[in-house]
Amino acid sequence: MTDHDSVSGFPELLRESQAAGLPARCGIEINTLGAGNVHILGYGLRWSDEAFRRRLEEFRQRRVERIRRIVESLRRLGLPIAFEDVAAQSHEAVGRPHVADALRKKGIVHSRQEAFNRFLAKGKPGYVDSMGPTPEEAISLIREAGGFPSLAHPDTVAGLEESAARWKELGLEGLEAYYSSHTPSDIVRYRALADRLGLLCTGGTDFHGPGSGRDKALGVDLPDDVYERFARRLSLCS
Repeated sequence: MTDHDSVSGFPELLRESQAAGLPARCGIEINTLGAGNVHILGYGLRWSDEAFRRRLEEFRQRRVERIRRIVESLRRLGLPIAFEDVAAQSHEAVGRPHVADALRKKGIVHSRQEAFNRFLAKGKPGYVDSMGPTPEEAISLIREAGGFPSLAHPDTVAGLEESAARWKELGLEGLEAYYSSHTPSDIVRYRALADRLGLLCTGGTDFHGPGSGRDKALGVDLPDDVYERFARRLSLCS
């Protein structure tokens, strides 16, 4: 299980998986300052490591500051929204989707997508640049916590091949070739890129909850050879 800048849901998953007799491992998805929309996935983390959790708290506080600035921008447009409205939509790591949910709850927009299209996407009046860590910081943190990093949804990364090659030199190990919105031709292209760079292929749904616009059924189909390579690497995590 991977969540944005948080591992707080993992203990519940672990209890439920143990009750069901299923294995579970902790992961994370770290939002970063990279060119484009760069998120770094981490798999097989020592999720209870105190130093790791302190750094995550720092990242979440950066998120809070960004959202406060977004809310201020929206209020200058005359929209009746407060930070507390946004915080009420989130369990822990607040982000732009929660701003969208607050706008939807107030009837200002009808969907998350409309909120992004009108206010929250880059170039729109409520947009504020990410204040997260760099991809390099995220990769380093994941490795320090005993996990291995993979690049999420590569279609959102500017200068993908050059960036991924540079990050590989710093410890990036995977590329999310299998993704809920990838077409068969996307998968072929990203698998070829992973092969050229010597990266593992990983897969994820990017499920964000009902009504989020990212609510496809959990899970993606991985070929046996892709899963086996991933599972072997995961088994080496401390």
